[in-house]
Amino acid sequence: MLARRPIDASESLLGTPSPERAAEITEDLEVALSSFGHEAGQYAVLGPDPWWVLWNDDRSGFIAFLEGRRGLLTWRSPVSHPHEQALLLGRLVRHARTKRKTLFAIEVNATTKDAGVALGMTSIWTGTESFLDLATWSLLGGRRQKIRWARRHAEKLGLQWREAFPLSNTLDEHGVGHVQHAWKAERTERETDSFLRTDFGEIARLRRYFVCEGPEGIVAFVTCTPVNAEGWYLQDIVRLPSAPRGALEGAMAFALDVFRDDGYRFVSNGPLPFWRPGGESEGQQKLGFVGQRALRFFNDHYRFHGINQFRSKLEPDCVSDLYVLRSKRLITPGALRTLTKLLSERTH
Repeated sequence: MLARRPIDASESLLGTPSPERAAEITEDLEVALSSFGHEAGQYAVLGPDPWWVLWNDDRSGFIAFLEGRRGLLTWRSPVSHPHEQALLLGRLVRHARTKRKTLFAIEVNATTKDAGVALGMTSIWTGTESFLDLATWSLLGGRRQKIRWARRHAEKLGLQWREAFPLSNTLDEHGVGHVQHAWKAERTERETDSFLRTDFGEIARLRRYFVCEGPEGIVAFVTCTPVNAEGWYLQDIVRLPSAPRGALEGAMAFALDVFRDDGYRFVSNGPLPFWRPGGESEGQQKLGFVGQRALRFFNDHYRFHGINQFRSKLEPDCVSDLYVLRSKRLITPGALRTLTKLLSERTH
C-alpha cells in the first residue's frame, strides 16, 4: 500500500479518473469498506442502486455517488483514510463541474465538510451520528433505564429475543417479511424506493438480524449492517403496529449484547437529523427557502422527530457532527427535483 500524506484541497482538483460502476467491483469495495468504513450507511454502495465510484490512487478508498438529470448525490463521507477524504471529494467536485450538475454531499463528517468548504462548496450542520462503545455496553444503571424498563414490560408479556437467519430459515424469512410488510402498510411514506428504503433482503449475506417473538411469531426486528470489520449499524428498526412496548427496544439491546459478546468494538445508532445529546435541535433556520422546502418534504417521508425520539433512548457514548454540502451555484428547481428523486425513488 502506498504511503499516505495530507492532501491539500487544491490538489484534489488535479486529474480525475473515470467513474466505475459499483456493481462491477463489489469485491474491491468490500475490502475498502472493511478497512476504512467509518459511518453508518456506507455499505449502501453494495445495494442494487446504480452507484458510481471514484477511487483514490492506490484503490484503498473511494467516494460513491448517484447521478440524476440535474445533479449528483454522494451519501456519507468518502470511504478512506481521513487524509484522503479531501482528495476524493475534490475528484467528485471536478466530475460534477465537468457534467455541469449540482453536487449534493449528504450527512458528511467534519473532515469532509472542511474539504468541501475549501473547494468552494456551501455547508450546513444537519445533525449527529451516535455511537455506542461495546466495551462498556450495559443496561445497568440510570443512563438506559428506559430501555431496561421497556424490555422488562415485554418480557412479562412472554416475549423473547434471538438472532434470526432469513437467508437459511424459511420461517424466519416469512416472519421478518410479514413484519416489514405490515410496518410499511401502516404509513404510505414508508414505501419509499430510494437507496434509503427498508428492505431486509438487500445485501442480506452481509447483514445480521435480531428479532422479538411471542407465541404468534415475530413481532419486531432489527436489521444490522456492518460499518467496518470492527463495528455494526442498527440500520432498520421495524415492528408490527400491534407490537407491545419494549419489543423493539429489547431487540436493539439484544443485538448490542451479541455484538459485545462477539468481540466487536462499537455500534452506530445512525444519523439523527437536527439532534444533539440532550435533545437540542438547531440549524434548520440556516437552510434558506429551498432548503426548508426540501426539509419539509423529507420530514414528511421520514418523520425525523419520531426517529430521534426513539433512537435517542440509547444514550450514546460519543457523537459525530454531520453536514450537508452543495455546490456553490444556483439551486434550480430542476436540481431540487433531482435531489428529491434521488432521495425518494429508485434510480435506474
